[in-house]
Amino acid sequence: MNFNVHLKKQIGFLQRSCDSYDAGHHDEAIRIATVLRVLLHNTKASTSLLKHLNATTINLLTTCIDMSPQAVMFHGMGQRTISSDGSSSYYPSLDEGPEKRYVPVSKWWDQVVFVLNPKTKLTRKSIVLAAANKDGGAHVDNKLSPDYAGLAKEGAVGTLVYKVNGKESKTDIQDAHLVALRQMAHELLNSPELLAI
Repeated sequence: MNFNVHLKKQIGFLQRSCDSYDAGHHDEAIRIATVLRVLLHNTKASTSLLKHLNATTINLLTTCIDMSPQAVMFHGMGQRTISSDGSSSYYPSLDEGPEKRYVPVSKWWDQVVFVLNPKTKLTRKSIVLAAANKDGGAHVDNKLSPDYAGLAKEGAVGTLVYKVNGKESKTDIQDAHLVALRQMAHELLNSPELLAI
């Protein structure tokens, strides 16, 4: 089996899913999770594509700062904005994030990217596996993990409060899990060591 050909296919899937997300089909991020799982996740029963390629020690781009161990809230995979017309959004930071450095695959996979409260810390791995294994990427389960469900919940990463013409408005941030998955895809698509395999 030619694993390099499979890698090129997966990178193509990832790019097309990003294009679809960017065109407004935000639920496409769930399919991004499936590609990330194929590339990175190892179990006793399955082997990641990177392991097949003997590439588990390459470096991947992270755009997420390392959070403080004492953090009680942390949102490392997106940005919030409020426009002058009062509209607001939470979106992938892509190249505009606070960080841009390369870390080994294992650190990237296990990096905490959200802290919803002192007991709820989510890594890239936990978000990807929940989306792929339970939220429709490769399987649909009747119950999501509590941590992932917490991230997917409206308002999970906060509420935007703003004033327009003197009137205060509030908007709960939505779809933080989808924003995170799109940002992860951006990181991989901008990881030279991965693309050079």
